[in-house]
Amino acid sequence: MKSFLHFFLCLSCILAMVSCQSTTPVEPEEEVVEVEEQIVDTLSATERLEENGTLVAITNNRLVNFRLYDGHPAGFHFELLDDFSELLGVDLQLSVNDSLEECLNLLKERKIDLFAGSFDTLAVDSCFIVIPIEPPVKTESIFAWVILDRDADTSFQTAIQEWLDDFKASQMRKAYYRYHHGSKPRNDPAFLSTDHISHYDNLIKAEAEKNGWDWRLLASIIYQESHFKPNLMSERGAFGLMQLMPVTMQKYGISYDSPVEAQLAAGVKVLNRFNCDLPESITDSIERINFILASYNAGMGHVLKARHRAGKRGKDPDIWTDNVEYHTTKQTYFFVREVTKRYSYYKNLIE
Repeated sequence: MKSFLHFFLCLSCILAMVSCQSTTPVEPEEEVVEVEEQIVDTLSATERLEENGTLVAITNNRLVNFRLYDGHPAGFHFELLDDFSELLGVDLQLSVNDSLEECLNLLKERKIDLFAGSFDTLAVDSCFIVIPIEPPVKTESIFAWVILDRDADTSFQTAIQEWLDDFKASQMRKAYYRYHHGSKPRNDPAFLSTDHISHYDNLIKAEAEKNGWDWRLLASIIYQESHFKPNLMSERGAFGLMQLMPVTMQKYGISYDSPVEAQLAAGVKVLNRFNCDLPESITDSIERINFILASYNAGMGHVLKARHRAGKRGKDPDIWTDNVEYHTTKQTYFFVREVTKRYSYYKNLIE
Protein backbone atom coordinates (compact mmCIF):
# COMPACT_ATOMS: atom_id res chain seq x y z
CA MET A 1 0.00 0.00 0.00
CA LYS A 2 2.82 2.40 0.87
CA SER A 3 4.52 1.56 -2.38
CA PHE A 4 1.36 2.32 -4.31
CA LEU A 5 0.96 5.62 -2.46
CA HIS A 6 4.57 6.53 -3.15
CA PHE A 7 4.10 5.76 -6.86
CA PHE A 8 0.92 7.84 -6.98
CA LEU A 9 2.63 10.84 -5.39
CA CYS A 10 5.54 10.69 -7.85
CA LEU A 11 3.19 10.40 -10.81
CA SER A 12 1.24 13.44 -9.58
CA CYS A 13 4.40 15.50 -9.32
CA ILE A 14 5.44 14.56 -12.86
CA LEU A 15 2.03 15.44 -14.26
CA ALA A 16 2.10 18.76 -12.41
CA MET A 17 5.49 19.57 -13.88
CA VAL A 18 4.33 18.73 -17.41
CA SER A 19 1.22 20.84 -16.87
CA CYS A 20 3.32 23.81 -15.76
CA GLN A 21 5.57 23.50 -18.78
CA SER A 22 2.63 23.37 -21.21
CA THR A 23 0.88 26.40 -19.78
CA THR A 24 3.95 28.62 -19.45
CA PRO A 25 4.41 30.62 -22.71
CA VAL A 26 7.79 30.19 -24.36
CA GLU A 27 9.30 33.45 -25.44
CA PRO A 28 10.68 33.24 -29.00
CA GLU A 29 14.36 33.73 -29.46
CA GLU A 30 15.17 37.28 -30.41
CA GLU A 31 16.17 37.47 -34.08
CA VAL A 32 19.65 38.86 -34.52
CA VAL A 33 19.92 41.15 -37.50
CA GLU A 34 23.42 41.96 -38.66
CA VAL A 35 23.58 45.48 -40.03
CA GLU A 36 26.44 46.14 -42.40
CA GLU A 37 28.42 49.20 -41.56
CA GLN A 38 27.71 51.85 -44.15
CA ILE A 39 30.71 53.68 -45.49
CA VAL A 40 29.93 57.31 -46.09
CA ASP A 41 31.52 58.68 -49.24
CA THR A 42 32.92 62.04 -48.24
CA LEU A 43 34.70 62.74 -51.51
CA SER A 44 33.50 65.64 -53.61
CA ALA A 45 32.62 65.20 -57.28
CA THR A 46 36.00 66.55 -58.36
CA GLU A 47 37.88 64.41 -55.83
CA ARG A 48 35.99 61.34 -57.02
CA LEU A 49 36.85 62.23 -60.61
CA GLU A 50 40.54 62.56 -59.75
CA GLU A 51 40.46 59.27 -57.85
CA ASN A 52 38.93 57.47 -60.84
CA GLY A 53 41.57 59.04 -63.06
CA THR A 54 39.26 59.57 -66.04
CA LEU A 55 36.98 62.34 -67.28
CA VAL A 56 34.17 60.64 -69.21
CA ALA A 57 32.62 63.08 -71.66
CA ILE A 58 30.47 63.19 -74.78
CA THR A 59 30.31 65.80 -77.49
CA ASN A 60 28.17 66.27 -80.59
CA ASN A 61 28.77 67.43 -84.16
CA ARG A 62 31.58 65.10 -85.16
CA LEU A 63 32.62 67.33 -88.05
CA VAL A 64 33.98 70.08 -85.80
CA ASN A 65 33.95 68.94 -82.17
CA PHE A 66 35.73 65.57 -82.15
CA ARG A 67 37.24 63.64 -85.03
CA LEU A 68 40.52 62.45 -86.47
CA TYR A 69 42.92 64.59 -88.46
CA ASP A 70 45.68 62.56 -90.13
CA GLY A 71 45.33 59.92 -87.44
CA HIS A 72 45.35 62.37 -84.53
CA PRO A 73 42.31 63.37 -82.41
CA ALA A 74 41.13 66.89 -83.15
CA GLY A 75 38.12 69.16 -82.73
CA PHE A 76 36.94 72.29 -80.95
CA HIS A 77 35.52 70.70 -77.81
CA PHE A 78 38.19 68.00 -77.88
CA GLU A 79 40.91 70.64 -77.54
CA LEU A 80 39.11 72.30 -74.65
CA LEU A 81 38.32 69.04 -72.83
CA ASP A 82 41.85 67.78 -73.38
CA ASP A 83 43.25 70.92 -71.76
CA PHE A 84 40.79 70.71 -68.86
CA SER A 85 41.47 67.02 -68.18
CA GLU A 86 45.21 67.70 -68.27
CA LEU A 87 44.71 70.39 -65.63
CA LEU A 88 42.85 67.88 -63.43
CA GLY A 89 45.55 65.28 -64.01
CA VAL A 90 43.12 62.72 -65.45
CA ASP A 91 42.70 60.93 -68.76
CA LEU A 92 40.02 62.05 -71.19
CA GLN A 93 37.53 59.46 -72.45
CA LEU A 94 35.54 61.18 -75.19
CA SER A 95 32.89 59.91 -77.61
CA VAL A 96 30.35 61.43 -80.00
CA ASN A 97 26.56 61.38 -79.80
CA ASP A 98 24.26 63.84 -81.59
CA SER A 99 21.17 62.97 -79.53
CA LEU A 100 20.70 65.62 -76.83
CA GLU A 101 18.13 63.46 -75.05
CA GLU A 102 20.44 60.44 -74.89
CA CYS A 103 23.35 62.52 -73.63
CA LEU A 104 21.25 64.10 -70.89
CA ASN A 105 19.99 60.68 -69.83
CA LEU A 106 23.58 59.45 -69.58
CA LEU A 107 24.30 62.42 -67.33
CA LYS A 108 21.29 61.62 -65.14
CA GLU A 109 22.41 58.01 -64.86
CA ARG A 110 25.92 59.24 -63.98
CA LYS A 111 27.43 57.22 -66.81
CA ILE A 112 29.25 60.33 -68.05
CA ASP A 113 30.67 63.33 -66.23
CA LEU A 114 30.10 66.02 -68.82
CA PHE A 115 28.36 66.79 -72.12
CA ALA A 116 30.11 69.37 -74.29
CA GLY A 117 28.37 70.58 -77.40
CA SER A 118 27.48 73.17 -80.00
CA PHE A 119 23.74 73.83 -80.23
CA ASP A 120 21.18 75.83 -82.19
CA THR A 121 18.97 75.80 -79.09
CA LEU A 122 19.56 74.36 -75.65
CA ALA A 123 16.84 73.87 -73.03
CA VAL A 124 17.43 71.54 -70.07
CA ASP A 125 15.59 70.93 -66.80
CA SER A 126 16.69 72.01 -63.36
CA CYS A 127 18.73 68.90 -62.57
CA PHE A 128 21.42 70.13 -64.96
CA ILE A 129 23.85 73.03 -64.90
CA VAL A 130 24.76 74.73 -68.18
CA ILE A 131 28.19 76.35 -68.30
CA PRO A 132 28.51 78.69 -71.30
CA ILE A 133 31.64 78.48 -73.44
CA GLU A 134 32.01 81.93 -74.93
CA PRO A 135 33.51 81.95 -78.45
CA PRO A 136 35.75 84.86 -79.47
CA VAL A 137 33.17 86.17 -81.95
CA LYS A 138 29.44 86.72 -81.91
CA THR A 139 27.55 83.72 -83.21
CA GLU A 140 24.01 82.39 -83.21
CA SER A 141 25.21 78.97 -82.07
CA ILE A 142 25.31 78.07 -78.39
CA PHE A 143 28.56 76.59 -77.04
CA ALA A 144 28.21 75.01 -73.62
CA TRP A 145 29.20 72.25 -71.24
CA VAL A 146 26.37 70.54 -69.36
CA ILE A 147 26.89 68.78 -66.03
CA LEU A 148 24.64 67.25 -63.40
CA ASP A 149 23.49 69.49 -60.55
CA ARG A 150 24.85 67.81 -57.43
CA ASP A 151 23.02 70.04 -54.94
CA ALA A 152 25.50 71.32 -52.35
CA ASP A 153 28.50 69.80 -54.11
CA THR A 154 29.63 72.54 -56.48
CA SER A 155 33.25 71.40 -56.75
CA PHE A 156 33.00 70.19 -60.34
CA GLN A 157 31.28 73.35 -61.54
CA THR A 158 33.85 75.45 -59.69
CA ALA A 159 36.75 73.53 -61.24
CA ILE A 160 35.34 74.09 -64.73
CA GLN A 161 34.71 77.77 -64.12
CA GLU A 162 38.19 78.32 -62.70
CA TRP A 163 39.69 76.55 -65.71
CA LEU A 164 37.63 78.73 -68.06
CA ASP A 165 38.75 81.87 -66.26
CA ASP A 166 42.40 80.85 -66.74
CA PHE A 167 42.02 79.52 -70.28
CA LYS A 168 43.74 82.03 -72.50
CA ALA A 169 41.63 83.99 -74.94
CA SER A 170 44.22 83.29 -77.61
CA GLN A 171 43.79 79.53 -77.13
CA MET A 172 40.01 79.82 -77.42
CA ARG A 173 40.35 81.97 -80.52
CA LYS A 174 42.71 79.53 -82.23
CA ALA A 175 40.50 76.56 -81.40
CA TYR A 176 37.40 78.36 -82.64
CA TYR A 177 38.90 79.50 -85.93
CA ARG A 178 40.40 76.07 -86.59
CA TYR A 179 37.03 74.35 -86.50
CA HIS A 180 34.25 76.91 -86.83
CA HIS A 181 35.46 79.63 -89.15
CA GLY A 182 36.37 77.83 -92.35
CA SER A 183 40.13 77.76 -91.82
CA LYS A 184 42.40 74.75 -91.97
CA PRO A 185 41.98 71.96 -90.96
CA ARG A 186 38.18 72.12 -91.30
CA ASN A 187 38.33 72.36 -95.11
CA ASP A 188 41.34 70.08 -95.41
CA PRO A 189 40.44 66.74 -97.07
CA ALA A 190 42.30 64.86 -94.36
CA PHE A 191 40.12 66.57 -91.79
CA LEU A 192 36.83 66.14 -93.65
CA SER A 193 37.18 62.38 -94.06
CA THR A 194 35.34 60.52 -91.29
CA ASP A 195 35.80 56.85 -92.09
CA HIS A 196 39.51 56.18 -91.88
CA ILE A 197 42.61 56.70 -89.76
CA SER A 198 45.32 56.60 -92.41
CA HIS A 199 46.03 55.77 -96.04
CA TYR A 200 47.07 52.29 -94.94
CA ASP A 201 43.90 51.26 -93.09
CA ASN A 202 43.08 48.34 -95.41
CA LEU A 203 46.58 46.90 -95.14
CA ILE A 204 46.59 47.34 -91.35
CA LYS A 205 43.16 45.69 -91.09
CA ALA A 206 44.29 42.71 -93.19
CA GLU A 207 47.42 42.11 -91.09
CA ALA A 208 45.51 42.57 -87.84
CA GLU A 209 42.81 40.11 -88.87
CA LYS A 210 45.38 37.45 -89.72
CA ASN A 211 46.94 37.74 -86.26
CA GLY A 212 43.96 38.43 -84.01
CA TRP A 213 44.81 42.06 -83.25
CA ASP A 214 42.50 45.05 -83.15
CA TRP A 215 43.58 47.02 -86.21
CA ARG A 216 42.95 50.30 -84.39
CA LEU A 217 45.53 49.35 -81.76
CA LEU A 218 48.07 48.62 -84.51
CA ALA A 219 47.20 51.97 -86.11
CA SER A 220 47.81 53.74 -82.81
CA ILE A 221 51.22 52.08 -82.48
CA ILE A 222 52.11 53.10 -86.03
CA TYR A 223 51.04 56.69 -85.45
CA GLN A 224 53.20 56.83 -82.32
CA GLU A 225 56.17 55.33 -84.12
CA SER A 226 56.09 57.01 -87.53
CA HIS A 227 52.94 59.09 -88.07
CA PHE A 228 52.22 56.67 -90.94
CA LYS A 229 55.42 57.55 -92.82
CA PRO A 230 56.68 54.30 -94.41
CA ASN A 231 60.15 55.65 -95.24
CA LEU A 232 60.88 57.35 -91.93
CA MET A 233 64.37 56.80 -90.54
CA SER A 234 65.14 57.69 -86.93
CA GLU A 235 68.46 58.92 -85.57
CA ARG A 236 68.95 55.50 -83.95
CA GLY A 237 68.41 53.71 -87.27
CA ALA A 238 64.83 52.55 -86.74
CA PHE A 239 62.98 52.37 -90.05
CA GLY A 240 59.53 52.30 -91.55
CA LEU A 241 55.93 52.46 -90.36
CA MET A 242 56.66 50.48 -87.21
CA GLN A 243 60.22 51.78 -86.70
CA LEU A 244 61.99 48.45 -86.64
CA MET A 245 65.63 48.44 -85.60
CA PRO A 246 68.24 47.09 -88.10
CA VAL A 247 68.81 43.89 -86.09
CA THR A 248 65.06 43.23 -86.05
CA MET A 249 64.76 44.04 -89.75
CA GLN A 250 67.47 41.51 -90.56
CA LYS A 251 65.84 38.87 -88.34
CA TYR A 252 62.51 39.19 -90.14
CA GLY A 253 63.85 39.72 -93.64
CA ILE A 254 63.08 43.44 -93.93
CA SER A 255 65.18 45.92 -95.89
CA TYR A 256 64.90 49.63 -96.55
CA ASP A 257 63.19 48.80 -99.84
CA SER A 258 60.55 46.54 -98.29
CA PRO A 259 56.92 47.45 -99.09
CA VAL A 260 54.44 48.51 -96.45
CA GLU A 261 52.87 45.04 -96.31
CA ALA A 262 56.22 43.48 -95.34
CA GLN A 263 56.88 46.17 -92.75
CA LEU A 264 53.49 45.55 -91.14
CA ALA A 265 53.94 41.79 -91.14
CA ALA A 266 57.34 42.06 -89.46
CA GLY A 267 56.07 44.52 -86.84
CA VAL A 268 53.15 42.26 -85.92
CA LYS A 269 55.53 39.29 -85.64
CA VAL A 270 57.54 41.28 -83.11
CA LEU A 271 54.37 42.02 -81.11
CA ASN A 272 53.39 38.34 -81.22
CA ARG A 273 56.84 37.32 -80.03
CA PHE A 274 56.59 39.61 -77.02
CA ASN A 275 53.14 38.23 -76.24
CA CYS A 276 54.55 34.68 -76.23
CA ASP A 277 57.55 35.63 -74.11
CA LEU A 278 55.60 37.40 -71.38
CA PRO A 279 54.83 35.33 -68.25
CA GLU A 280 51.49 33.49 -68.28
CA SER A 281 50.74 35.01 -64.87
CA ILE A 282 49.79 38.24 -66.67
CA THR A 283 46.21 37.15 -67.30
CA ASP A 284 44.37 40.46 -67.63
CA SER A 285 44.03 41.14 -71.37
CA ILE A 286 44.31 44.92 -71.06
CA GLU A 287 47.34 44.76 -68.82
CA ARG A 288 48.93 42.21 -71.12
CA ILE A 289 48.58 44.66 -74.00
CA ASN A 290 50.29 47.30 -71.86
CA PHE A 291 53.23 44.96 -71.23
CA ILE A 292 53.47 44.12 -74.94
CA LEU A 293 53.55 47.82 -75.81
CA ALA A 294 56.23 48.46 -73.18
CA SER A 295 58.28 45.59 -74.57
CA TYR A 296 57.91 46.93 -78.10
CA ASN A 297 59.25 50.28 -76.95
CA ALA A 298 62.01 49.22 -74.57
CA GLY A 299 62.64 45.51 -75.08
CA MET A 300 61.63 42.46 -73.08
CA GLY A 301 64.70 42.62 -70.82
CA HIS A 302 63.82 46.10 -69.65
CA VAL A 303 60.21 45.09 -68.91
CA LEU A 304 61.25 42.03 -66.92
CA LYS A 305 63.61 44.19 -64.83
CA ALA A 306 60.79 46.69 -64.25
CA ARG A 307 58.55 43.83 -63.06
CA HIS A 308 61.26 42.70 -60.67
CA ARG A 309 61.74 46.21 -59.26
CA ALA A 310 57.98 46.62 -58.82
CA GLY A 311 57.70 43.32 -56.96
CA LYS A 312 60.53 44.24 -54.58
CA ARG A 313 58.67 47.45 -53.72
CA GLY A 314 55.40 45.74 -52.93
CA LYS A 315 53.71 46.35 -56.28
CA ASP A 316 51.99 43.73 -58.41
CA PRO A 317 54.46 42.64 -61.13
CA ASP A 318 51.58 41.35 -63.28
CA ILE A 319 49.80 44.72 -63.44
CA TRP A 320 51.27 47.50 -65.53
CA THR A 321 48.86 50.32 -64.66
CA ASP A 322 49.78 52.07 -61.39
CA ASN A 323 52.25 49.30 -60.61
CA VAL A 324 55.06 48.32 -63.00
CA GLU A 325 54.67 51.49 -65.09
CA TYR A 326 56.16 53.53 -62.24
CA HIS A 327 59.35 51.45 -62.36
CA THR A 328 60.19 51.99 -66.01
CA THR A 329 61.67 54.90 -67.96
CA LYS A 330 59.70 58.04 -68.77
CA GLN A 331 59.92 57.22 -72.45
CA THR A 332 58.31 53.82 -72.03
CA TYR A 333 55.77 55.14 -69.52
CA PHE A 334 54.55 57.80 -71.95
CA PHE A 335 54.73 55.47 -74.97
CA VAL A 336 52.23 53.07 -73.38
CA ARG A 337 50.05 55.92 -72.16
CA GLU A 338 49.94 57.70 -75.51
CA VAL A 339 49.28 54.57 -77.56
CA THR A 340 46.46 53.34 -75.32
CA LYS A 341 44.89 56.79 -75.03
CA ARG A 342 44.86 57.27 -78.80
CA TYR A 343 43.53 53.72 -79.18
CA SER A 344 40.54 54.63 -77.01
CA TYR A 345 39.84 57.61 -79.30
CA TYR A 346 40.10 55.41 -82.37
CA LYS A 347 37.61 52.95 -80.88
CA ASN A 348 35.13 55.77 -80.19
CA LEU A 349 35.42 57.24 -83.67
CA ILE A 350 36.16 54.39 -86.08
CA GLU A 351 34.44 51.01 -86.45
